Amino acid sequence: MQTQISVLSSDNSQGAVKTFFKQRPVISAVLIFVAYLTISTLLGLAAKALFPQVQPEFIALIALSVLVAIALSMLGWWKVAGFNFPAEWRDSRLMIIPFLIILGLPFLMGVKTTDKDTFFYLLIGYALTGFMEEGLMRGIVLRVLKPTGTTRSVVISSLLFGLMHIGNLLYRNPFIVFAQMIGAFVDGIGQSAFRLRTNTIWFPIILHALHDLALKYTNFPVIPLDVVEVTLLMIYGIYLLRGWKEPIAK
Repeated sequence: MQTQISVLSSDNSQGAVKTFFKQRPVISAVLIFVAYLTISTLLGLAAKALFPQVQPEFIALIALSVLVAIALSMLGWWKVAGFNFPAEWRDSRLMIIPFLIILGLPFLMGVKTTDKDTFFYLLIGYALTGFMEEGLMRGIVLRVLKPTGTTRSVVISSLLFGLMHIGNLLYRNPFIVFAQMIGAFVDGIGQSAFRLRTNTIWFPIILHALHDLALKYTNFPVIPLDVVEVTLLMIYGIYLLRGWKEPIAK
């Protein structure tokens, strides 16, 4: 009996949250952003205080990834957020150009080498970053903003994606963080377009992780290259969304 009551209570709470999301999409997206920023800041400060000998940013990243997974589970939104199987994907061929951009341009002047341990550390870190940021922004937030229409949902979610990088002030130079925020907004336009056109979040997650990883192994100046890449992805994303309407679910 107690178990049934708990399940009903959980379902009611989940339903109330989803109803609020549907009725107040922009406010809901902003509240999710504020919650993320607050939690990430607290986790970052805690990690710096408790694990001074370790990379505090990495510790906070692990915790945030777990929290995003918990949020997706509590909402029952894994599939809704785009964590689906290939049979449900659309227009996968559209991702050829983005992957050529992020895996082609960085290595036109060769590959910068590092030791094996560093490579695997970066690979894990950027895989977690791709999951956490895309799962939150192109998974949850973009879905919450869906009632506002394609253009507004893409722009607002990308703006929030840019602003969420303000938390990196805990670890990095303010000028670098500001550049990250601008770059994230621009990149968010492209990533949102890829998420919507392909009907899966797996491509944005993989693209995100490989983009960050490739920038660590390029011989080009990183910031100018990053600007070129995310600008190209944004332009391509705008092209993909021009006149596009999301298919009606059957």
